[in-house]
Amino acid sequence: MRRIVAIVAGTSIGLAMSMAQADAQRLIETPRGGDPPIAWSWDPARGSAGGQSMGSRHGPGAATALSAILPGAGQHVLGQRRKWAYLALETLGWVLYFDRRSAGADFRDQYRDFAWNEARTQVGPRMDGRFGYYETLSKWTRSGAFDADPSTEGIQPEPDVLSFNGSVWDLATRLFVTGGPTVPESDPQYQRALGYYQREAYGSDFLWDWTGTGGAQDAFGSLIRLSDDRFREATNVVGALIANHIVSAVDAYLSARGVPVPSEARLVPMRGLVGIRWTTRIDISPPR
Repeated sequence: MRRIVAIVAGTSIGLAMSMAQADAQRLIETPRGGDPPIAWSWDPARGSAGGQSMGSRHGPGAATALSAILPGAGQHVLGQRRKWAYLALETLGWVLYFDRRSAGADFRDQYRDFAWNEARTQVGPRMDGRFGYYETLSKWTRSGAFDADPSTEGIQPEPDVLSFNGSVWDLATRLFVTGGPTVPESDPQYQRALGYYQREAYGSDFLWDWTGTGGAQDAFGSLIRLSDDRFREATNVVGALIANHIVSAVDAYLSARGVPVPSEARLVPMRGLVGIRWTTRIDISPPR
């Protein structure tokens, strides 16, 4: 995913630099006499900018495709200055995306370290779990043991229902054991319940206990929420980037066909109760 994002961002930057270079070239090569104005455009096949008479080659399809690839590119070949607004939104979007992803990863490292130092009880090498594991740590005070009696052969499930593993075993017995608590371990019902417990309970490498740590569990939960919010904001930015591509492509298509287009379009980030939300305002000028 990171490689794809980097390729897209690099391509966008390259095309944007070409657009800026083309505009500068157009300013230098001012049309003389009765020559038509010159529009400079990016030619993907040649990898450079080229000149042509305004509207002589780029139809709705080409302009739409260019804007779909890089917002503002279609407006560029059509000679519209609002290309810079689309490009500015694209640039801002990628900056926000990488910033939010980086912040989310930083908070993720913090809550993993915090859990290891404050709550996790194993003494072996550290093993980091997936997000669901840490979310469980924020809701349950203790994991309980995985094997309640290591001295006995086989696995003896945790019996304390107030611990996470104990609650898993309680659920397993209610789901699979119908003969009451005295069902022998050799009974198929017990074995099915034990299999469920082994799949769903946390083993000896992932045990924890927040008992006696004061407000550490609450602080841990706050770090998780901060990380989750930042990753959610990054996802929202991706949605805004996609919207920018679509709006720019539609704008280029309508402009190339001579249809009136919005005179003002805004895509503005607003901080809500959770993460960043986006609001869009489009004003369309009626034909005169």
